[in-house]
Amino acid sequence: MMRPSFFSENLNGFIDEGTEFVGELKFRDTFRIDGTLRGRIVSDNMLVVGENGVVEAEIDCGVVSIRGRVRGHVRARDRIEILAGARVEATLDSPRMIVEEGASLTGQTDVGSKGL
Repeated sequence: MMRPSFFSENLNGFIDEGTEFVGELKFRDTFRIDGTLRGRIVSDNMLVVGENGVVEAEIDCGVVSIRGRVRGHVRARDRIEILAGARVEATLDSPRMIVEEGASLTGQTDVGSKGL
């Protein structure tokens, strides 16, 4: 059985549907958001925005995987994944980006230009 990209045995925490958080979130390992977050998110590791997640934030993480809604500025040191069903209105900055068919992306992108 193939595991989704957000699967991790090192899930550090999550914000469940119906939960709202305003402020700065810092975490280790993998964090999943299925609720609403407004503010700033910082980690060297993986952020997952689930299909019910709504994030309005400045994001600075190692990997950002989006299936829900994201608005703001997204910086990923490894890659950004915009999965089918995602709605993204953001400035995106990452060495690599995956955009699946069925995703919506509006904004400025800077992909892979570092070191060129």
